[in-house]
Amino acid sequence: MFSTGSDEIVERKAFFGSMVFETEKKDNGALGMTTGVDNPVPLIVLFLVLTIVLTVIQTIYRGLKQRREQLLDESGR
Repeated sequence: MFSTGSDEIVERKAFFGSMVFETEKKDNGALGMTTGVDNPVPLIVLFLVLTIVLTVIQTIYRGLKQRREQLLDESGR
């Protein structure tokens, strides 16, 4: 991702083009790198999907925990 084969500017995109990594050779011989967000849509979609999945998991967990308590109460513990 960060490797360059020559002294020219190299631009790499990651995560469906949403993140950009750019390397360039500086005047003093050092290698400079800049990063940025080119297209925020994939990042927003990922955030929404993860939020939905974690909410569903939490809801299922609470339902199962409540059902367990109900069964324990019915059995007389």
